[in-house]
Amino acid sequence: MDRYLGLLSICLCFLFLLGCGIVAKQEWSENYASMTGVRATNAKMIDGNIRTFGETAFREGTQDTFGPAPTSQAVVLLPDRKVIRRVVIHSDNLKKFTVYADKGSEDWEIIKEVNNVAVNPIDLSVNAPFPTDKIRIRVLGTTDDAALRRGQRRRNFWASGNRRAAAKIYEIELYGYQSVTLADAAEAEESEDQSDAELDQLLK
Repeated sequence: MDRYLGLLSICLCFLFLLGCGIVAKQEWSENYASMTGVRATNAKMIDGNIRTFGETAFREGTQDTFGPAPTSQAVVLLPDRKVIRRVVIHSDNLKKFTVYADKGSEDWEIIKEVNNVAVNPIDLSVNAPFPTDKIRIRVLGTTDDAALRRGQRRRNFWASGNRRAAAKIYEIELYGYQSVTLADAAEAEESEDQSDAELDQLLK
């Protein structure tokens, strides 16, 4: 039994060491939303300026209809398909929303649902195992909804009492993983050591 456990321990250690050599250390990529060629519902949502904001958009005519309150949305279109693992949204009135990724040809899949925003910015880990070039944020509630409905009722008693305000989005950031293997790190360290040695030689 002890011999079996010993062999098992050796195998596990070997597999761990082998994995360390080939498994990538995961780091966040650049912000895909800041790349050249990216478009959004409002350009201010991806302009890199945290002081400017764009409002989410309602489909034309929906705000004037009765029945369930329409939802607004923000869409970010990337020039290339990326696997998204993290979404950061800067907004001071967004309360409830859903994040979708397009699998292709407007085949939207939910990758995150948030029912009660507590912080700003909103930093989300998402699971989108497929590459996408479109991310959609569907707004289901904002902190301005109640004030909007009160204003509507003051102006018109018969106005629908179930309206939603647009979300104010200052910035949307999209990230994937950037893989750096241990071999790459060792090579970079070796190159740095060589550069330091050359510099020392020049300074002598």
